[in-house]
Amino acid sequence: MNKDTAIRYLVDAQGKAQGVFLEEEMWQRVCSHVLTELEKLFPSETGPAEPLADLALLEKYWDFRYDLPTDVACDICGASSPDWQADEPRKFILRAANMGGLLSFQCVSCKARVTKRHFKDKVTVSCTPQFSCTCG
Repeated sequence: MNKDTAIRYLVDAQGKAQGVFLEEEMWQRVCSHVLTELEKLFPSETGPAEPLADLALLEKYWDFRYDLPTDVACDICGASSPDWQADEPRKFILRAANMGGLLSFQCVSCKARVTKRHFKDKVTVSCTPQFSCTCG
C-alpha cells in the first residue's frame, strides 16, 4: 500500500467530489469501522417476524430422545445464551424453523447466522458472518 494511492478521491468532469476509492489493503484496515458507522447512520430495519408458529410445530412433534436445546452461541462475536427466548434484551432472533429439525438464528450483536441442525443422535451448529468482506 502506498500512502499516495491508498485513498483516491473521485470527481466528475467539473471537479465536483463524487466519492472515494480505497485500495483493498486500506479497506481491510478500515472496513469494520466504516460498516459500524454505516449501521449507526442507517439502522437495519427490523426483519420479518420470527417464525414462532413453525417453532411451535417442531416442538409439538419433537420425538427425539433429548429435549430441544435452547442454547445458542455465536462463534463470530462470542455472544451466547443458555435460553435464547428468555434473554432480555434478546441476543438471538429466530429466522427459520422447520419440521426437519433446522433452526436458524441471527445474532443481534454481529448479524451472523447461527444454524442448528438437529438429528436423532446429534446436533450440528454452523456460524456464518453477515458480511463477505474479511475485515476485523
